[in-house]
Amino acid sequence: MIVTMVYQHSRRLKLDYQRVRLVGLFLLGAVLVGAITTVYADAFGSSHVGDVYNQRTARLLASRAGELHANHVGSSVPPGTASHKAASSTTNGVVTSSALQAMTKSESCNPSAAPNPALASAQSPELRKLAQYEQLCNGAFTNRISFFTTTPTSVAGAQSVAASIAAQLKEFASFGISPLIFMEPNDDNGNSISLTSLQDGTYDNALNTYFTSLKADGISDATMGMWVYLPEGDIPVWSTTDPSVYSAIVVKLIQMQKKYFPSSKASLLLDSESYAPGAGWGNGNFVSFLPYVSHIPAGLVDSFGLQGFPWAPAANVRGQDTLYSPSAYLRIDFAAQAARALGTSSIWFNTGTFHSMYASTPSQTVIDSPAQRQTMLNGVISLATSLKAQGFSVAIHIFAQNKAGTDEDTDWSYWNTTPGDEPDSGVLTTFIHNASTNDVPIWLFDSTDK
Repeated sequence: MIVTMVYQHSRRLKLDYQRVRLVGLFLLGAVLVGAITTVYADAFGSSHVGDVYNQRTARLLASRAGELHANHVGSSVPPGTASHKAASSTTNGVVTSSALQAMTKSESCNPSAAPNPALASAQSPELRKLAQYEQLCNGAFTNRISFFTTTPTSVAGAQSVAASIAAQLKEFASFGISPLIFMEPNDDNGNSISLTSLQDGTYDNALNTYFTSLKADGISDATMGMWVYLPEGDIPVWSTTDPSVYSAIVVKLIQMQKKYFPSSKASLLLDSESYAPGAGWGNGNFVSFLPYVSHIPAGLVDSFGLQGFPWAPAANVRGQDTLYSPSAYLRIDFAAQAARALGTSSIWFNTGTFHSMYASTPSQTVIDSPAQRQTMLNGVISLATSLKAQGFSVAIHIFAQNKAGTDEDTDWSYWNTTPGDEPDSGVLTTFIHNASTNDVPIWLFDSTDK
């Protein structure tokens, strides 16, 4: 099984960095112009005009009509120094360093039940990792974790993969854990398959065999969990971002799933930053999801997933701001619009915070402080409660795997070796506690496999 992260930072960040190097002289001039413009803007009462010289912020400004209010705006810093300084105001949900000093590894997660020590011996790496989280929380805190699978392209392959997935689903059920399954459009060799071929029925025999095999292996509607097909279908990680292709594929696959498992669950996952067909990395926009969901029959989808993650330029890059405001990278306005169009009142976020980015290159490494991570997670909870006030049920799926040393080279985790042995662990337990207090379920992706 090829396990890849839902959010494809590696391609996006590498492209952004290469672009910056190629246009370094331009950026230098832009910074000078920006400084002059800022003086001019301050004189006339505008505090955001200078932001247009940041490439990513400029796209945000264009899509939000100049209403971006990002936290922690500023350049990155080299490793070994204090990273982006968190603001001290508590009225905006910003966590101070003094508040973090009170956190310990015994910080309550509001566990719902005692930990299950048998998780540590599970076959599934995601369940084994969950055992460490329960150790951190002194108890159980979630009943939904996620894993990835491929798309079957042959009858024989479908039978083989279905046998493996059925065993995994049964093991999850034995621990009372409901899975969130991301079916990525990759074959068993890790190659991206043609979405046009997936749409036109080339793999229909394999897919029908896959679902019938799961049923024959004893999987029920209840043990199927929740499935997400073509995750991040609006960003250029797969062969096309065409909304019509996306909607046709997810309708086909969800209808197949529910033909065999009528009361099982299915969801969508779209990134806050959508890319028009043919657009390359760096050319996305924060726009309505309606082109992707308007042709999906109302009632077919059980929930809508919204993806968004913070971002920072490399430490040796100047002239680009961080993207640290959850309200900027998680567009709940578009999520609510999409959910209503789909006829669902359930929304979930796929998000996280990073400990380090560009982790394997010291000259580029950016390290976020525990205070910064806590501030962003507080902001995510605020967005969830805002949607709840609009009548939606909301959950937060946290991506927390250490991907340093991979192509992505970002550490999303909250400890290195032992749960609770560093301040970032306190960030996570406090987040879980605060989410529980606000009646927002936490889902999780992490694995003992890297």
